[in-house]
Amino acid sequence: MLGSNVGSCSPTELGTAPGVTNLGTYRKYSWVGSRATMLETEFKLSVHASFMVPDLTELDIPFEMVEGPVLHLRAVYHDTEDLRLARSGVTLRYRSGENEAGWTLKLPVEDGEVSVRDEHWFQGAQATVPEGARDLTIAWVRTAGLVPVARLTTRRKVWFVRDEEGVVVAEIDDDEVSILEGRRVVARFREVELESKGLGIQPLTEIRDLLVDAGAVRAEPIPKAVRALGPRATADADIPRAPSPDPKAPAAQAIKAALIHGVERVIVHDAPTRLGDMEGVHQMRVGTRRLRSDLRTFSSMVEPKWAESLGDELAWLTDLLGSVRDLDVLQERLRDTAGGLEASFSEMFESLAARHAGARARLDDGLRSDRYKQLLELVIQAARDPVLTEVAATPAQDVLPSLVRGAWQKLAKKGRALDRDDADDAFHAARIQAKRVRYAAEAVAAALGKDGKEATNFARLVADVQDTLGTHQDTSVARQVFADFAASHSTDGSLSFDIGRLYERQAFEAEVMKERFFKTWDRLDRKKNLRWMGT
Repeated sequence: MLGSNVGSCSPTELGTAPGVTNLGTYRKYSWVGSRATMLETEFKLSVHASFMVPDLTELDIPFEMVEGPVLHLRAVYHDTEDLRLARSGVTLRYRSGENEAGWTLKLPVEDGEVSVRDEHWFQGAQATVPEGARDLTIAWVRTAGLVPVARLTTRRKVWFVRDEEGVVVAEIDDDEVSILEGRRVVARFREVELESKGLGIQPLTEIRDLLVDAGAVRAEPIPKAVRALGPRATADADIPRAPSPDPKAPAAQAIKAALIHGVERVIVHDAPTRLGDMEGVHQMRVGTRRLRSDLRTFSSMVEPKWAESLGDELAWLTDLLGSVRDLDVLQERLRDTAGGLEASFSEMFESLAARHAGARARLDDGLRSDRYKQLLELVIQAARDPVLTEVAATPAQDVLPSLVRGAWQKLAKKGRALDRDDADDAFHAARIQAKRVRYAAEAVAAALGKDGKEATNFARLVADVQDTLGTHQDTSVARQVFADFAASHSTDGSLSFDIGRLYERQAFEAEVMKERFFKTWDRLDRKKNLRWMGT
């Protein structure tokens, strides 16, 4: 056992271990200005007063333990008065002690026995929450303010786990935590954290099991602040759990479930979007589009003026996200097409980059605006208590299939009429309607019982059509960019030749997508796929 004195382990400087140069390297932070990020993966374990960390020599793993320092840490956690962050699994703290001071924001990534969270570290004084940290909490905080909610002190005994090459791959922290009210200690608890520093989940789990064998108890990965704040911090989050689907239950349940899923997608991807993640922007936009589609799908069952007002605000946000997303896709496609000719098209790419920067700035301003915060309050209220009509009391199985049938009939008219020689706009119009049909089918499938499987398969087939037409539309936009660029450089023969080559590459792909569309459409437009709608 490794108690307070271990003869074979030598203490290290704060934040260092043999083979590790400094705290920043050891913690695997990626720095961007005054903000650093890393992915935290850890197990939390409850331990009794006499527990001692065991030696790893009992494991069939070539690791060794190095005793680290004893740290004395002070932390102040910030949240809203009603604990919106804590109830959503988010923590924001200022921590100091032993030459380390700064703000840490942890955002949940995965639920389960092992805690996986995005950790963001910010420089800044204790008196003011850094703007970057405040921005990343807006999706949960919304119109409320941040205030100190808990003060903790921790005596931390650290062990570093090194691999055969002397690289620190994990850390074991034995924490004795005191909860303060003013200067008075009102409660204490002890826990052990086992955190990966690049170690895979399997060997990390083996170390966890060794700790359990030594007397530690598996525990939910509850943050220290949540334990300190008690039951209020473990109450339900503001976004409710989606109701269980039931074909005999009122359609209102399906409406609520669809809205909850859409709102969750927006909230979860708010932070990645703010950090410039392309997929985050895409998924957040999908969330707003799905919410708008749900309001359209369930239009006979939601109060019209309420739905219109909410839809208008969602359209505003969708447009901001779309301006960035569309340019992300366009730039990526043009670079792939240009292949080795980027230098010849530097002016075009610089123009697109400037447009993207402008769209990004408008999105950032929008996400910081009071309008956006109010929209978040509106969509969360919509998920909790949508304003419905009497029709929503009808059993789901009796009313939902017909909602998709109406959207499908519009798509069928467009899809069946398409011809290979039709203009790009005709294919694009079919794509827009296909997206509406897909979202509608996915929104109702879970509430249709035995017909839900057919609805899900139908949605998958529609998605194939939508994706094919989406790629076709991307080629159309790219061809227009090349055509515009050619028109403004018509006197440059060499450049015109290169533009022509790239244009033809996109034109060829457009034809391939048309051919694929007719195949995917044929697989979709069959009676067996439509029966569940009563078609």
